Amino acid sequence: MTSAGPHQHPAWFGAVMGTGALALTFAAQASTWGWGWLNALAAVALVSATALAVALGPRYARRLGNRPVLRAEVADPTQGAMLATLPAGILVLAVGWGRVGPTMVPTTAALWINGILLVLGVAIALPLGLAWSTSMLHSAPGIEGVNGGWLIPPVMNVIVALALTPLIAANPDAARLLLLIGFGFFGIGTILFLAILTMLIARLALRDPLPAAMAPTMWIPLAPAGIIGLAFMRLTESGENAAVNGFTAGATGLVVASMGIGFGLWWASFALIETRRIRRTSAIPRHPGWWGFVFPIAAMTLSITAVGTATGISVVQWAGALASVMLTLVWAYVAVKTLRMLRSGAQPPQVLVRAEPVQPTR
Repeated sequence: MTSAGPHQHPAWFGAVMGTGALALTFAAQASTWGWGWLNALAAVALVSATALAVALGPRYARRLGNRPVLRAEVADPTQGAMLATLPAGILVLAVGWGRVGPTMVPTTAALWINGILLVLGVAIALPLGLAWSTSMLHSAPGIEGVNGGWLIPPVMNVIVALALTPLIAANPDAARLLLLIGFGFFGIGTILFLAILTMLIARLALRDPLPAAMAPTMWIPLAPAGIIGLAFMRLTESGENAAVNGFTAGATGLVVASMGIGFGLWWASFALIETRRIRRTSAIPRHPGWWGFVFPIAAMTLSITAVGTATGISVVQWAGALASVMLTLVWAYVAVKTLRMLRSGAQPPQVLVRAEPVQPTR
């Protein structure tokens, strides 16, 4: 892995993802409990996430000025996938402006922002995802190079589906087409998630434990596990509200979301055990990849909250509230760690991955 300074690290837009998801969590809890002050916190978090995106954007744009370096960064098995935090963060903002935006600006303006961010995010996500996938295929990093960060490119496709739901609700005449597009991206993200998750489990089982610097990537599987169920619920609800034939939110969305929550809670327990093991052997160095702790927890929290709202089961609703408190604490902890890292000018650690030799075909 190339050793980049903290300002050049590819995972910086994880801060946008985490802060934008925090805004969505506050809004979801405000809807569940009827607490208006949470809507105000949601607005503050969304504006903060948007400001972060504007401030961080030039760091990514400058990469286009040196294509060879950019290609090498994309091909890096430990860092290349983290570049996907850029389109994923933009897409989280699209969801945020579609959901929280109408509390701050007129609904029409919020939906325009939602649509513009959605188009921008997709325009970056598709070529970046294909470039990263091609690089991993041809560079042959071997199973040693697989880590939880590889799940970020699949996640951004599922976020596309989630970002479409406000537009489906606002444009019932185009609902069928938008639903087809939404489920298309949902399929890309879900199938790739299952494939890469299998590779990740094989890497953890068959190779040495992840180095301490990669510990945050252990938590990333929670993100697709939570977002897949949430996106499926919102897409089916949007189809039902738009009176599209064959779409009923009903039990199917709850089944998919509950499956994702069950896996996510199991994986969270596993990731916690592994993180504690890593901390006993060596300290986890500070770097922008620490935001990999935040968005996955937020995704699981949003899914639990959605199930609690749909079922009205008080235990699930309280579980969502408790998860929201935990998310807020984790967000604050990572934010403080990030500020301290910037003040100290700490360099991200170098992680070496040995590429497995490719055997020639006969």
